Amino acid sequence: MGTDQDGAQRIAVCGKGGSGKTTIAGTLARVLARRGHRVIAIDGDSNPNLAITLGIPPDEAERLQPLPRTLLEQRTDETGVQRAVLAAPPEEIFRRYGVRAPDNVTLLLMGRVDHAGAG
Repeated sequence: MGTDQDGAQRIAVCGKGGSGKTTIAGTLARVLARRGHRVIAIDGDSNPNLAITLGIPPDEAERLQPLPRTLLEQRTDETGVQRAVLAAPPEEIFRRYGVRAPDNVTLLLMGRVDHAGAG
């Protein structure tokens, strides 16, 4: 957990598969939102289920579109190092791509597996 200069907190939930990360993250997001906090939940799992935990019906959750890859751009900084940077300000990303879930949580979907392929 970290707090930035404007007092916003970022909480990451991680652990091994099947340990309840999605359940904890969704419950925490809903509880904080019900207490009046602005909550943006980001599902970074390749098999995303956070939408369902947040209360979005499964048929709607299945139709959610992930963030487009074009939101990241490669730029070279003043020292010559290439970095991936956002192509739009975070607030614009939240507004354009965020999905409103119950309890006033905004959900962003990072990606999903489209189909199985040869590895």
